[in-house]
Amino acid sequence: MQANLATLLATIPEISLCSSADLYGGEEPGLPVLKIQGASGSAAVALQGAHLLSFIPAGGRELLWLSPKAVFAADKAIRGGIPLCMPWFGRHPEGLPAHGFARSSNWDVSEVEILGNGDIKVVLVLHDTAATQALWPHAFVFRLALTVGRELTLALSVENLSDQPAPFSQAFHSYLAVPDVTEIAISGLDGCTYVNTLLEGHPRKVQEGDLHVQSLTDRVYLNVPAKQVISHGSGQTHIVSDTHSAIVWNPWEDAAKLADVGQGNYPGFVCVERGDVLDNALTIAAGGVYRASMTLSE
Repeated sequence: MQANLATLLATIPEISLCSSADLYGGEEPGLPVLKIQGASGSAAVALQGAHLLSFIPAGGRELLWLSPKAVFAADKAIRGGIPLCMPWFGRHPEGLPAHGFARSSNWDVSEVEILGNGDIKVVLVLHDTAATQALWPHAFVFRLALTVGRELTLALSVENLSDQPAPFSQAFHSYLAVPDVTEIAISGLDGCTYVNTLLEGHPRKVQEGDLHVQSLTDRVYLNVPAKQVISHGSGQTHIVSDTHSAIVWNPWEDAAKLADVGQGNYPGFVCVERGDVLDNALTIAAGGVYRASMTLSE
């Protein structure tokens, strides 16, 4: 744990440090979690992975789904919330850990601030180490600025400090809470080409109208509009991002094969992720910076 964290948090009483075991149960000591309680909204973020676990706008409902079987352990990705999948998304061609190392690395808190409108901002940072260099041979600084209010905004920057270009892809892997995934409608993808990763050869098709999830679903939509809306029995969840891809996933009955999801839990969430993957992946020039943001709201 960084030495100056207690001093930093002492300036903002709306932010406290606790254990995941205190909030969600499980074995002690759990993982360190920042609990943010502002006038306009509350949130929780694990320092491992800079991982959003909860977001509730004031007077509203929980927008994120956290698995009741989530495991809070060192070096293990947490199931639910918003993991950061980078510096690559999905399987790695050379067999390295899926979805990169950012979501299982320990981030530091560099800034905390109450903004003029009362929203609370927290900035977390991750620097390269010998362990990350063995996986992705680039010096870097990852920064994630979280702003908690009536909306939740994630602003990511990835600075390539090396003298070589760095191949890069990423996704804000958002698990969104819904009353029943079989009854939702996802708008904002009509006319977009998607890759069906479940079928041999990963065929491409064009979305027609709203998307309704009625079975195991794993699609990567390319060159999507900025906004998607998930309509459901509790209202709507709005997603706005300047990234170019959207990934829609629900494991359906295959949830039984995922120990940290479990049989019967799949109807409570849908993943509608925003990022830059597949055709929208990129290369960060030597000394260059990649920036991306996403905002969630009711």
